[in-house]
Amino acid sequence: MKLTWILFALMAISSLALVFATEVQEDCHPTCRWQCDDPICPAQCHPVCERPKCQVHCEETPCAQCKVHCDKPQCNVRCPKDLCEKKDCPKCETVCAPAQCRTSCVAPNAVCTPMCEETKCDWKCKKPTLCPRPKCELVCETPKCAAKPPAAPAAANSTCCACNQANLKASLIQAGEAKGVAPSFLELMNEVKFQEQQGQTPCCACNKQ
Repeated sequence: MKLTWILFALMAISSLALVFATEVQEDCHPTCRWQCDDPICPAQCHPVCERPKCQVHCEETPCAQCKVHCDKPQCNVRCPKDLCEKKDCPKCETVCAPAQCRTSCVAPNAVCTPMCEETKCDWKCKKPTLCPRPKCELVCETPKCAAKPPAAPAAANSTCCACNQANLKASLIQAGEAKGVAPSFLELMNEVKFQEQQGQTPCCACNKQ
């Protein structure tokens, strides 16, 4: 029983030591991470609407306005053939032709308005066709005791210029003239990169050619 407990304790100690060694190893070396920018592009959207449901609504119309137009009446006087002048007045009568009339009506104008239900629309979006890709750069931590390459000394009367290829060659020449042994091109590039990481503006000798 005691042997079992001893073996179990040794296994636990070995596991803890392995975890501790792994953590120490991970914390020992400078880490490198990808740093990317974050470009933003608007999506291409357009509304998608249902077909509207509409109907025509008309107000109640009043009655039509009508007028009656009649021709002038055609009337004649008719008297009987056999009259007795001694007894009574002549019994004559007026006879008219049937009336000739026409009715004309003016219909009222209809007042109608189309009426539709509320418009129902949704957005439909898609990815933009033109959008810049993110720009990424692998950035590593600086060791605690990082070896700093010798900086190229500038002449007393020289000025600070951008570190392009021509100015880096001029810095190599000046460093060789000052120390007798010029640093390598790689050492100067590392120095320029280190200055950029420290937030400093890289300074190189100016090429006078």
